[in-house]
Amino acid sequence: MTAAPETRRPAGRPRTAVLSHERILAAAFELADVRGADFTLAALARRLDVRPSALHHYFAGKDELIAGMRGQLTARIGDHGFDALPWHEAIVPWARAYRATFGAHPGIIAALATLPVADEPESMVDYERIAAAMRRDGYPEHRIVPALVAIESFVIGSALDSLAPEDNLRPTSNIAIAPTLSAAELAARAHAAAAGRSAAEETFEFGLAALLAGLLAAAQTPAAAAPAEPR
Repeated sequence: MTAAPETRRPAGRPRTAVLSHERILAAAFELADVRGADFTLAALARRLDVRPSALHHYFAGKDELIAGMRGQLTARIGDHGFDALPWHEAIVPWARAYRATFGAHPGIIAALATLPVADEPESMVDYERIAAAMRRDGYPEHRIVPALVAIESFVIGSALDSLAPEDNLRPTSNIAIAPTLSAAELAARAHAAAAGRSAAEETFEFGLAALLAGLLAAAQTPAAAAPAEPR
């Protein structure tokens, strides 16, 4: 009996590109890193060598795609022990991971920060974890969301600041116009170097500690217990 001839895959690229959520998101990050958040689905399709209609089998539109990008980044941030640690301790490694993860993709930060979270599951789970820890630890319920937004706003700003030059605030053309600022900027960079950190890292750590101290203190004041009565 003669054996059937072996079927071989034709040489060269497959006629139909193999798509997946992961492959599309990876390409979207690559594109956003180069072009920012204003890239189009048509440009993404060209990068993946597929028709734009193929992307709609996975994402209904660009907003849904960006939500998926946010979800993937949020999943990379991790838990950091909110179930076991006081919220203000667990939030420190969370904020560091958030800054590093989002800072790796600066082109998409603005879109990620302004798009409503809606029902994007990874982000909702992350926020729920933090909110539950804050309520468990007795943080005033009506202050939980404002506190969380304040922390996130600071972290996102710090992620962008990490991309700026180390001496971003140093006067260059005319130091005489701002001698106090010039001296303070030099002192800040020297202090960061002595601590083995970049100026951006030292600024982030100082700002995060100050913000958390303020949020904890504000929770203990009578004004935090209930909204002020309108006059």
